[in-house]
Amino acid sequence: MAGYKKKKWKGKEAAGTYIHREVYESKAFLALKGAAPQVLIIIFGKRYFDTVDGKKTCTNCNSLSFTYIEAKKKYGITQPRLTRAIDELLAKGFITVKHPGGAYQQDKTIYGLSDQWKIWIPGKVFEKRIKDTRQRGFIKAKKEQPVKA
Repeated sequence: MAGYKKKKWKGKEAAGTYIHREVYESKAFLALKGAAPQVLIIIFGKRYFDTVDGKKTCTNCNSLSFTYIEAKKKYGITQPRLTRAIDELLAKGFITVKHPGGAYQQDKTIYGLSDQWKIWIPGKVFEKRIKDTRQRGFIKAKKEQPVKA
């Protein structure tokens, strides 16, 4: 197209994210519920691409983080909604947990992109989030109830 110019924003190319057609036309993507599609798009937007040997390659596809605090402050997604969305993305094979994170803000959960969604079928669960079973705070020992005869 003659005279076509890429849109510029403050001296840079306009920001955006690229999603392959096969992703959003897949059975797994179409089966996502709730906030899961939005969370997946946000995670896709966190990718960085670099040109290696003339080909654009994702440089951080196995080190993506998305915290509850960021979801709440920046996107208005509550903790329960984000938890359900992450659970669904894990189950349908879009993401995988590379590092489970901890109880503190400094130890974030690290996600990696996965392509298992290509072979997803209804009822198939690829990965489940590890539930945190640690008990926090002071816990009183339960008093034994007297046995009634």
